[in-house]
Amino acid sequence: MKGSDDLHALVRRVKNGDLRAFDELYIHVFTPIYRYVYFRVKRKEDAEDITQTVFLKAYQSLPRFEDKGVSPLAYFYSIARNAVIDHWRKKGEILFGDMGDGVFDIPDSSGSDGSERRILEKMWADEIVREGMGALTSFEAEALTLKFMHDLSNKEIASLLGKSEEAVRQLQSRGIRKMRESTRFDL
Repeated sequence: MKGSDDLHALVRRVKNGDLRAFDELYIHVFTPIYRYVYFRVKRKEDAEDITQTVFLKAYQSLPRFEDKGVSPLAYFYSIARNAVIDHWRKKGEILFGDMGDGVFDIPDSSGSDGSERRILEKMWADEIVREGMGALTSFEAEALTLKFMHDLSNKEIASLLGKSEEAVRQLQSRGIRKMRESTRFDL
């Protein structure tokens, strides 16, 4: 994926009317946005629909995008987060903390060499994380997921969640501590 400076340049080109720049932006941010959505809705069809909604909303709103010193990817995550929240509200279901993480439902093809031990180790690790994530508030789970699964900076996470960077660090610290305390395994 392109770096933050490259994404900023693409956004500037989109704002100047360059439609090909949006195509490039789409190519570079599609995978992380789709993965983010999929992990929260667990159904491929829903993830595809929501991801397309995210890009439509981004396309419509990018002319008003203001550079506030964070990666444009955080802007896309913000739109995706709101789209997922809308999805669950329409379904009348509870958000992130009670949804699990979805990532654990995706088969791991890396064990294609038939190594039973690797498969068991992955299942054990997934169980630890699943059990730990279940003990977190939605904000703690979101802060940890954005940090460790999506590699966002604390500044980007703070912008996305509408919190200060210090509050994000506290959420992450509290979340990790709760995960350690709630699992029956040693982390």
